Amino acid sequence: MHLMIFILLPLLLSGLPPGEASIPRPTGTEPAQRKLQANTVGERPRAADTDMPDRTFYVSFYYAPPPANVSKAAPVYQGFAMSSDRGERWENRGWITSAVSAIAVDQNDARHVFLASDYGVHVSSDAGEQWILVSGWDMPAVLDIAVENGTIWAATARGLYKSSDSGGSWHVRSAGLPSPNGTYTSAVLLLPGSMMIATADGLFRSSDGGVNWMRSGLEGIALAGIAAHPTDPSHLAAYSNTRGIWISTDGGRSWADRSEGLQFPQVKCVVFDPRERTALLIGTQRTGVIRTSDLGATWELSSGGLTNFNITALRFDPDQPDRCYAGAENGSFISSNRGKSWQPFSIRLGYVSDIVIQ
Repeated sequence: MHLMIFILLPLLLSGLPPGEASIPRPTGTEPAQRKLQANTVGERPRAADTDMPDRTFYVSFYYAPPPANVSKAAPVYQGFAMSSDRGERWENRGWITSAVSAIAVDQNDARHVFLASDYGVHVSSDAGEQWILVSGWDMPAVLDIAVENGTIWAATARGLYKSSDSGGSWHVRSAGLPSPNGTYTSAVLLLPGSMMIATADGLFRSSDGGVNWMRSGLEGIALAGIAAHPTDPSHLAAYSNTRGIWISTDGGRSWADRSEGLQFPQVKCVVFDPRERTALLIGTQRTGVIRTSDLGATWELSSGGLTNFNITALRFDPDQPDRCYAGAENGSFISSNRGKSWQPFSIRLGYVSDIVIQ
């Protein structure tokens, strides 16, 4: 059974200094954990599909109507929610104060979930019933997270952190990265035999678990993220919130600027079409979803049906690859034709930062 996970939050603030290279849990303190009472927080506007396998939807959200006697400028509700009926109803499964930027799920245990937040790294082994803060108190805000074979990678504003013991201790893996821009790590991508990070000074690659890093292009460019084709990791896309998108077809050895033709270069997210190596969708800040079938040589506006054009997350469905999900600044959308047109998927959902189907 697959899990589908949505994350919604405000933009994260800059992190604190990382401190020592090795960061154990604070001495004399127990990991923070909290179990929340389940309650309904939202509904879908249409009936659940019956032609898809059962899924559990996880949502970290940043939205709730404030009480009548509270100013609309007051902080609104945040948290992590779960739906076991494909989005018909949601149950509260997380904090109400922690902004979450990304999520990872154990490939061998879909109930084992990892959150990247402005507080650090949170882990749940029971699909969000309880959460444990496993990072040290002085870890900066975590912007992205990846998990593989029990190892946790946390990308932060002050470098990349690694834990090989389920968060019991952490080590900074930023040796050789130019400071400060090179250590501002916005995204981490695990590849066969290597890994890449997107930073405020371009891309870097490591083939020894982050002990050493080599430049992999786009030097001097502040990047927001990097994506790989699910069946051909030699096809990569790196993108910036201000300068557009670059494509590589040789595993990151060379890059082509594919921003020409974009009306606005504010790219927020990228996803490759699993059926085509040369097709991908990008989410933009002002024009919604844009599609290419030739690796960015030409672009086609693909925002029909969207009611919010600040698209912050995109993900294809692994069971039905014609189906794609989009998260936005206010809500989420679904496409049944590979992103060519959209319809609303959920209501009462706020800023979506990530979508994971596991």
